[in-house]
Amino acid sequence: MTQGSAKNRNYLVVGLGATGLSCVRFLRGRGDRVLVMDSRNEPPGLEALKAEFPDLSVATGGFDREMLAIADVLVMSPGVPLATPEIAAAIAEGKIVSSDIALFREAFQGRLAVITGSNAKSTVTSWLADMAERAGLSYVVGGNLGEPALNLLETPAELAILELSSFQLELVPALNADVAALLNVSADHMDRYPDLEAYTSAKQRIFQGCKLALYNRNDAQTGPLVVVDAMRSFGLDAPTGRNTGLVQREAEQWLAQGDELWMQASKVSLPGRHNLENALATLAMAEALGIEADAILASLQQFKGLPHRCELVAEKSGIRFINDSKGTNVGAALAAVEGLGRDPAGRLLLLLGGQSKGGDFSPLKHAVSDCCKATFAYGEDAAKIQSALGDLVTLVGTLEEALVAAVAQAEPGDTVLLSPACASFDQFRNFEHRGEVFRQWVEAWS
Repeated sequence: MTQGSAKNRNYLVVGLGATGLSCVRFLRGRGDRVLVMDSRNEPPGLEALKAEFPDLSVATGGFDREMLAIADVLVMSPGVPLATPEIAAAIAEGKIVSSDIALFREAFQGRLAVITGSNAKSTVTSWLADMAERAGLSYVVGGNLGEPALNLLETPAELAILELSSFQLELVPALNADVAALLNVSADHMDRYPDLEAYTSAKQRIFQGCKLALYNRNDAQTGPLVVVDAMRSFGLDAPTGRNTGLVQREAEQWLAQGDELWMQASKVSLPGRHNLENALATLAMAEALGIEADAILASLQQFKGLPHRCELVAEKSGIRFINDSKGTNVGAALAAVEGLGRDPAGRLLLLLGGQSKGGDFSPLKHAVSDCCKATFAYGEDAAKIQSALGDLVTLVGTLEEALVAAVAQAEPGDTVLLSPACASFDQFRNFEHRGEVFRQWVEAWS
């Protein structure tokens, strides 16, 4: 399976939506022949596509065999597995596979920083962009976060910062990034991957051809498995060389790069030890990219974070309410519980629930036992959560019922944490909708 572009090829964009539409615009803009196919009857972006390209051949409601036969290159949406029978058959017949990220990599001439991980990739991507902004760099940011990558080509930039999912990484050759970071690996999307090894292998593709690989030295699965030009690590222990970590100086912990102290850990703007880890990863990437120290330090102290990611919604009657609705897998929930609940221990009231995506909840058991005053499970896979965590969990029906039950037990000094460890689609449109419902309930409570 190879990638690339050549004259006189037929490009079949498989999957519409914002990304598919960006692919059509890019390919038509450079004069290529384009077809579009989507298995959904009314895919998002269909009306805009027909209005903008009325002459374009579009097939919906399945995988059109005639289009697959005509196509030379399949420009795949990350939402369509390569193992889909019709797609797998086309690849076996010799069709070339490409994607929006592969097309972006071919076209973009500036420096490239790429970030992936089971959790925290959006926070680190946005934090790095904040540092670039403060330093006055011309940059673009997107990929799995915000703007589709090909839309970024419309803005001249010396640096591109891309968040990439495992689905996107399956579809790219060597990215040849200037800096590539794999933040962490925990079981996610087990409804798509046969096992954790396959999922990890997809994540590891981020390191192919990179100039500098950044990995988490406290997570063995993040270390590069391919040969790279150089590598550095980050972690919550003391660093050596040019790696980043935490060092103790008298009564204070400091963010450090090797022997160089950068700032007191207590001054980092985002709460929790997991965000100290995110800060160290972002610091390492920014320093490697040559972003000036003043911009890095200002961002570490002032970055506000992203909605629905360990976001402090309110403090009422001495009780803190934190919205971590983006915690859609067990690894994310575990990071939030351990990051927020270790000091002081036993003051968290945790809300879990939704669709598990095939995840295993047992890794939460020790942290929940140590850090949580009470835990409530709601939604489609609540019984599965209780099966893994036993009598540490109380079953309820909905998120609102979980909130009511948590508040009934909360006392001043406690924290009610929504970090569901699940997808949201059983009761909500998406994780943002779930987080907004949480916020609205908290704001209305008195």
